[in-house]
Amino acid sequence: MSPNERSPGGPGVVPQPRTAGGAAAIASLQALSDSVHDADERALRVLQMLPIDALALRHLVQEHRDGRTVNPTQLARALRLSTAGITKLVDRLGRDGRVERRPNPNDRRGVILVPAGSAEEDLARAYGHIQAPLIATIDALDDVEAAAVQRFATRLADALRQALGTDGLDPVP
Repeated sequence: MSPNERSPGGPGVVPQPRTAGGAAAIASLQALSDSVHDADERALRVLQMLPIDALALRHLVQEHRDGRTVNPTQLARALRLSTAGITKLVDRLGRDGRVERRPNPNDRRGVILVPAGSAEEDLARAYGHIQAPLIATIDALDDVEAAAVQRFATRLADALRQALGTDGLDPVP
């Protein structure tokens, strides 16, 4: 049965895996999803931030770490927010001392957004309880197991993106 076909039983019936091993794998993925959700909720409480604010800060920290500059328009595109929405978000992060607006070195009329103060350390503290077990678990795999996880994760991510299409997911201009 292809991923786009419905299982026997009529419209609205959720397809089920064809093997007991597949069902066990899906149960494990659901448990993983629940654990990640709980861990993310904990991180947000530690940070005292909205989910979109934490996502924005994580994006800015990663881009800064990789040596790339980000302006508000680029952040809005990355988060699929309007420019008005990104202005409010950046204002909140700035008010909390987590982001600074600086002159854009390539365009003196524009600004770039830079993580400020302890933003990177705050994220590490808040998300460390997720990252440390992830790294420990991955490091415990041999190369064959790690490659299988990588293939599965890539295939699932691609399948989800394809199933979602682009409806409503295009960045706001």
